[in-house]
Amino acid sequence: MSKKNKILLCIVTDGTTAQYDDKNKIKVRRDACIQSSKLLGISKVKFLDFPDMGLDTISQLEINKELEKIIEVFKPKIVYTTPSHDLHKDHQLVFNSTLVATRPFSSSVKQLLSYESPGPVKKPFRPTVYENVEKEFSYKLKAFKMYKSEVMDFPHPRSIEAIESLAMQRGTECALKKAEAFQLIRNIVD
Repeated sequence: MSKKNKILLCIVTDGTTAQYDDKNKIKVRRDACIQSSKLLGISKVKFLDFPDMGLDTISQLEINKELEKIIEVFKPKIVYTTPSHDLHKDHQLVFNSTLVATRPFSSSVKQLLSYESPGPVKKPFRPTVYENVEKEFSYKLKAFKMYKSEVMDFPHPRSIEAIESLAMQRGTECALKKAEAFQLIRNIVD
């Protein structure tokens, strides 16, 4: 998928410990992440393994430092992060730590965007950037289907139909058939 860019995916929490005690379920989800990342052309996946739904038990400084290390080593120009408007506490903390890790005076990052997180646990999302995903959309669905425990029945926001509907809705907002929407947090033009 991604032939133009080298992409690092950073998973901040273990994603499951708050929901599952079963180590096998945790492994299945991690394997799904790795497989879907390969499908999407992601160069590297980095797992930080902080506790799911428990980032508020970790020092914000520790989260900042881990993200800063990744930024320092990988030297990205563009970073996509969790939405600032999400009511999920872990997502808020990741957003705040990303702001720190991507400070203009100490990082390579020129553009910082937050992505849309489907679901009802958020404040209204007001996109400012749209990306045409018509050609790549089938890969997104294939990658999503690899997370069998996450695929729900419609009208759940994590159903195939809802994901397709959201892509079409965002597309119609910007005269495209399908689009992903983002909020621009920072853009430095040299």
